[in-house]
Amino acid sequence: MTPATRSLLRRAGMFGVVLLAIVALVVLALGALPFGLLRPVLEARIAARYGAPVQIGSISRKQLFSYTPDVSINDLRIAQPAWVGGGDFVRARAVSLRLPVLRLLFGQVHPNALIVDGLEVALVRDASGRSNWQRSRPDDAPPATQGPGLANLTIRDGRLSLRDDKRSLVVAGTFSAVGARGLQLSTAGTFLGTPARLEVHGGRIDGIDPAKPWPVQLHLTSPALRLDAQGATDGVLNTHRFRAVVTTRAPTLRNLDRVIEAGLFSTQPIALIGEVRHDGNDWYLDRIGGGVGRSRFIGKGTILKRAGRTNIDASVRASRFDFDDLSDTAGNAHAAAAEAITGKRVLPATPINLSHLGRTDGTLTVRIDRLLSDEGTVFRTLNGRITLDHRLLVIDRLVSTLTTGQMTGLLRVDHRSGRPKLSTDLRIEGMALETLLGTPDDIGGIVRGRITLTGEGDTIRGALAHAGGKVAIVSNHGTVRTAVADVLGQDLGGTIKQSILHPSAREPLRCLVGDFRARAGVLTPAPLAIDTGSAIGLGSGQINLADERIALTLAGHTRGDPVLRIVDPIRIGGTLAKPAVAIAGSGTPSGRPSMGGFFKAFGRSIKDALGFGDASPPRPAFVPLDCERLSAALR
Repeated sequence: MTPATRSLLRRAGMFGVVLLAIVALVVLALGALPFGLLRPVLEARIAARYGAPVQIGSISRKQLFSYTPDVSINDLRIAQPAWVGGGDFVRARAVSLRLPVLRLLFGQVHPNALIVDGLEVALVRDASGRSNWQRSRPDDAPPATQGPGLANLTIRDGRLSLRDDKRSLVVAGTFSAVGARGLQLSTAGTFLGTPARLEVHGGRIDGIDPAKPWPVQLHLTSPALRLDAQGATDGVLNTHRFRAVVTTRAPTLRNLDRVIEAGLFSTQPIALIGEVRHDGNDWYLDRIGGGVGRSRFIGKGTILKRAGRTNIDASVRASRFDFDDLSDTAGNAHAAAAEAITGKRVLPATPINLSHLGRTDGTLTVRIDRLLSDEGTVFRTLNGRITLDHRLLVIDRLVSTLTTGQMTGLLRVDHRSGRPKLSTDLRIEGMALETLLGTPDDIGGIVRGRITLTGEGDTIRGALAHAGGKVAIVSNHGTVRTAVADVLGQDLGGTIKQSILHPSAREPLRCLVGDFRARAGVLTPAPLAIDTGSAIGLGSGQINLADERIALTLAGHTRGDPVLRIVDPIRIGGTLAKPAVAIAGSGTPSGRPSMGGFFKAFGRSIKDALGFGDASPPRPAFVPLDCERLSAALR
């Protein structure tokens, strides 16, 4: 070995010794780290986290030498963010925590033991959803799923206030976490302007495994909402992941939505119970059931949030359901007041404006075993699937059983641009004709129908008021009372004869066809025709979907040549909800002629027979309708 080599090795050895000495000094220094020197750094980090000024009175350590020292932070104050308008977010008289020094070097501040005395917390959230306790993060950032990881927590003399303008919840009270008593929070205030109490009870945080399930109960009591939840978080104080059984009662579903913020609407009073899981940003309803008004249902679903959008996948089965339950008392009163002005309507005023669902997608499968209605309904059951994708809503697989027959098809609402566009393609099979016309003694048969309409508007009623398309019904192989057939053929003599001698006699109904073309919300028959074999009637006029008023006439003739002809055609007026039929001079909604009206009609018929009446158009030749061709309206 040369002298130069020996010199190099000697220097290297000395450097190693010095390096080891330095490392040893650093390690020893860490064991005796003066935490008071870290006060400016800690204040800066907390201020950056909450966007508000931070002050710390002093920081000290209890053990002179330890790599997991107990550190005391005295007189901690975190001010409210500027948008809150003054005051303190957090104040603490003293905070004691155990800090692993080596982890602290790598920025991992996760104490496993914490003691806080004189803690005051003022939580604030504005109406837009901005809060002082949660910093914003990008939509594509992964959601938090971990809790604080505390094995020991003691809080003495704690006070908490919450002003949540988005939920309309304001409460204040005391809280503590001491030994076996666990976490106890008791507050009072208001919810939606009504007196409210909010209480939370959690398990002990005293020498526990911080990763194991931690039991917790929550109770919100108010006239506006009663909510009770009992379950466990996935680790102590981990509000990001938990499961619970939740029961709730409220005057309307919208009050519950103030708490869960799922975009729900006003309804009749609710009583619900559900098994709920929360994981990061996602919610899972493993089972939910109960009642809304007099409706009863069970269901399940998931609510996932991805890239700033909410995706819902759910299924609901109702043993009974009333659509009126989907509006609260004020909404139903408003609808009743509007109906008192406009009259009863058949077309629903169901909203189809999807602007508030611009960031919501999903699928909802619905099965209703029994439909309810105070005023009666021909609909008995309803099944279907509702799909929403970027403000395109489709209701397909639609099957509704009627009193007789069923309705199938789909509805589509496209609100991706401009006003909502409604389109329908509905088919009716096997419906009783007497159910449709409301005259079971006069006419009977089986109806097939198809409704294909397209229009724009914020409600179903508004869209159909401007719709184009067609509405077609066909009935074959029915029966009609012979006296009614004579009225249809405008045969006064035959009508009188049948009414006196054979009032119950019936004859076949070869076909009834109503092929209405819609334009700007007005239905025009093309054609409206009835063939009983002995009489034919052809209709004209219109039905206006905007006000639901009917203005139709039926003019007919018989196979024979009646001696006395009814000069006046059959007139159908009134509304879809309450048609008014005028027959042989009648002006009554029942269509039954008065004695005065009858004699006037009889007199006009005598004048017509003697040639003294107004010149009437020549009667066309009696040609039976081509029912097969006309029935093609359903294709």
